[in-house]
Amino acid sequence: QVTSINIIKSTIIKYNYNSDCTICANELNDDSIYAQDGNYFSTISTGECGHSYHNDCIDKWLKSHRMCPLCKQKF
Repeated sequence: QVTSINIIKSTIIKYNYNSDCTICANELNDDSIYAQDGNYFSTISTGECGHSYHNDCIDKWLKSHRMCPLCKQKF
């Protein structure tokens, strides 16, 4: 009989352009500051320019901007 379980998330992905989310400053292989506060796992979004961000970070950014925070190209 199982009385408790620990769930461990382990994902390592090599990103082409950046390895940190420049919005929250956490590594892309780690959860965003929002996910850590909300106790959920982050997903990653990559723009047409190739820069990657935590999905919850870039969603907040894209509500008031239409371009990549790093290179200013269309995201």
